Amino acid sequence: MANANYNELSKQMKEIKLLSYSQGMLYWDIRTYMPSEGIEQRGEALAILGRIIHEKNTSKKIGELISQCNKSDSGLGQIQKRNVELWKRDYDRETKLPSDLVVRLTKQSTITEHKWQEAKQKQNFEMVEPDLETLVELVRERAQALDAEKSMYDVLLDEYEPKMTAAGLRSYFTPLKEGVIKLIKKYQDMVADNPPNISILNKNIPVDQQKQVSKWIMNFLGMPPNRSRIDEAEHPFTTGFAKDVRITTHYLDDDPTGAIYSTYHEGGHALYELNTPEEHWWTGVGETVSMGIHESQSRFCENIVGKNPNFLKYFYPNVVQKYMPAFKSLDTDTFIKTVNAIIPSKIRIYADEVTYNLHVIFRFEIEQDLIAGKISVGELPDIWNTKMEEYLGMKIENNAEGVLQDTHWYAGLIGYFPTYVLGNIYNSQMLATMKKAIPAWEDQLALGDFSKIRNWLVTNVQNQGSIYDPIDLIKNICNEPPDTKYFLDYLNEKYSRIYNI
Repeated sequence: MANANYNELSKQMKEIKLLSYSQGMLYWDIRTYMPSEGIEQRGEALAILGRIIHEKNTSKKIGELISQCNKSDSGLGQIQKRNVELWKRDYDRETKLPSDLVVRLTKQSTITEHKWQEAKQKQNFEMVEPDLETLVELVRERAQALDAEKSMYDVLLDEYEPKMTAAGLRSYFTPLKEGVIKLIKKYQDMVADNPPNISILNKNIPVDQQKQVSKWIMNFLGMPPNRSRIDEAEHPFTTGFAKDVRITTHYLDDDPTGAIYSTYHEGGHALYELNTPEEHWWTGVGETVSMGIHESQSRFCENIVGKNPNFLKYFYPNVVQKYMPAFKSLDTDTFIKTVNAIIPSKIRIYADEVTYNLHVIFRFEIEQDLIAGKISVGELPDIWNTKMEEYLGMKIENNAEGVLQDTHWYAGLIGYFPTYVLGNIYNSQMLATMKKAIPAWEDQLALGDFSKIRNWLVTNVQNQGSIYDPIDLIKNICNEPPDTKYFLDYLNEKYSRIYNI
């Protein structure tokens, strides 16, 4: 009987996941190919689909099956018990949300994100401000419905990084911020007399040439062409799982490195989804354990691999210069130093891997105050601009390069930003452990070989799915809990090698 209950529960959860997959593809279409006039009807379609998923997720039948499977004499194996535990966590969360709220939130986030795209293009925050106000209120309402006893921000954060709190994040971010600022100062002192000129990367490269490089990166990372694809979007993202994983990038007219590194980044996300073991595809264990772990894989590919000096000695002459002849006049050593230059950027996704962390930390500070009602939506542009100048010394000229640059808040994803820095913390600790298993990892990269590194990531991280909660996963991989020290050590060692700091 136990197996019968579990099998029926598994069948029900597979149907829910297929519906969620369909929802994800509709969102992908909005951001890539959908005609702009279709947004209202797409919002309605997504809202109806969201209601169906919610109602199925919270059905009495699902609750009864979970209860039966949770009995002490159920006879389930360890993985089966973990699946039931994860399904119950989602069930308990979903049953607290009124169906009407799910519909309103789904529809509003669809409309707001679409309006954000136009507002960004026109550099006009006021175009999207009313819709963002409505969306933020709905996000607050959702947090209150999930747990009225906890801070709303901690409730939202838990959905992206299970069991993490704002206080826990501060314990990581405070030493990280101090260490990053020290490294920036050392770097600036070192290059004061001869600072890198990042404008040498501003070359007008035809999009067709940039696409050739993106295609090479997908092959290098090991993304099977029959299970993955790449398209263009205003803000790069990844969606899908199992046999259908899609990434996007954004091709810039005057800086091809933007598309190069967003392809590495999104490709890292894709690998996580593509390497979930088939037996777990439709189960709780087959879901993402956390966005921090997910970001650890994307930023591992983007920075630890994609910007590694040894790898660039292979990648630059054999790929960049091959497909983009305009770079023929720029030598490899100069490219390495320029790509890794610590120079503040107004745009987070194009920031160097040192100052990038300050981008995320100030967003973390802003969204806490926003959700707590300490600041209003209308104040966001001025607060953003003040923080940008305080943290990065950058003066924002228009809202497109300021508060409109990221899609997250306009899609209702408040609480997501901190996971990018958690990804840096996690993946540097993974790297320290991986080095013991693959001492010659950089020598392999110098030959353009990613296979052993990929296999290590697949075995130790991507194959694990959600068998463990994120902190426990790090403990299992690295034999200790997450520690900011490893990320700071990684940065200091790397920049001492490149710039002799």
